[in-house]
Amino acid sequence: MSGNNWGGGAGWDERNWDAVRQQEQKKQEILVKASQNSEKIRQMVRQTDQTRQVAGETLTVLDQQSEQLKRMHGEVDKIEANLNFADRTIRGMESIWGSFKNYMTKGNVKSSRPRAEAEAEKLDQNRSARQSGSTGRNLADSFNARANNQQKEYASDWKGKLQKLEDQQENDLDDLSRMVGELKAMGKDMGTTLDSQTKSIERLSDRTDAVDSRLAKSNIRVKKMLG
Repeated sequence: MSGNNWGGGAGWDERNWDAVRQQEQKKQEILVKASQNSEKIRQMVRQTDQTRQVAGETLTVLDQQSEQLKRMHGEVDKIEANLNFADRTIRGMESIWGSFKNYMTKGNVKSSRPRAEAEAEKLDQNRSARQSGSTGRNLADSFNARANNQQKEYASDWKGKLQKLEDQQENDLDDLSRMVGELKAMGKDMGTTLDSQTKSIERLSDRTDAVDSRLAKSNIRVKKMLG
């Protein structure tokens, strides 16, 4: 009888050991799954950060294009000034009345504001109104700073390890949310910058067409004088 009780007790102990082993296995599976999720989230953060860096580089290129547009408008200003001088010269050569008009208006020639300055103001206003600022420190620095400033201590058991992974996920999701917000602002800034540049290019095209027309008329006037 006592042997049967001992055997029953041994069987009961074995079942409990099986339950303990299954529980430990389940805990390890939870930790593995949490670790995999953490790595996936961190990978998403890295990819988003790379996209943010590309967006920042794109904005830099757009700024360079704006500077080029400013210079092009400045060159057109110079051409227009030269054409104004040429018009006065040709008018003085065409007739005595043209020379007289030049003489009478010599001191009354108004120097208008260069168009390039107005274009520069419009392009610069677009840049100053941007919603996205500096991207700040890179992602690696953020990870390192977080690790160095880690003050919270975790238990060495599976609950402590799980809590550490969950906290890491929360911090990474905060980074991800912040970067997505920056990308959204950068996207809007790219759109407004491109729109501003498109309008500036259209005005530049109109100005160059007008310059070409004036130059053609000046050539015709010179040919008439030369017979």
